[in-house]
Amino acid sequence: MSTRAELEAVLAKAEVNWRKANELLDKMQAARAKANADWDSVVNDRRSGRGDRRKPDSIWDHAFADRRKASDDRRRVDAARDKANADWDRALAERSRTRAIWDKAFAALEELNRAQGKS
Repeated sequence: MSTRAELEAVLAKAEVNWRKANELLDKMQAARAKANADWDSVVNDRRSGRGDRRKPDSIWDHAFADRRKASDDRRRVDAARDKANADWDRALAERSRTRAIWDKAFAALEELNRAQGKS
């Protein structure tokens, strides 16, 4: 059976890891919010026509609508949003994992306290 000092050390380490995971999750949440805001901006630009980067009054202006740059922007922002969401999911999983470790260490310490209290 583990000693009290070992369990308290594991509990302290688990708490530090959980706090770091919370900070990482907050950072990923901010990145996710920025990516979603960028996505909204690109979508709004597309709807308003401001996203069209063609030179006005060019010879091709009336013949072909060149939307490749706007499409590339949407793809790039969509990929950034997907990456931000995936990073956030990983951070959330890490926080859940560290919380489970903390709960396990806390339960073991409580069990040790009950066992020593009954003796």
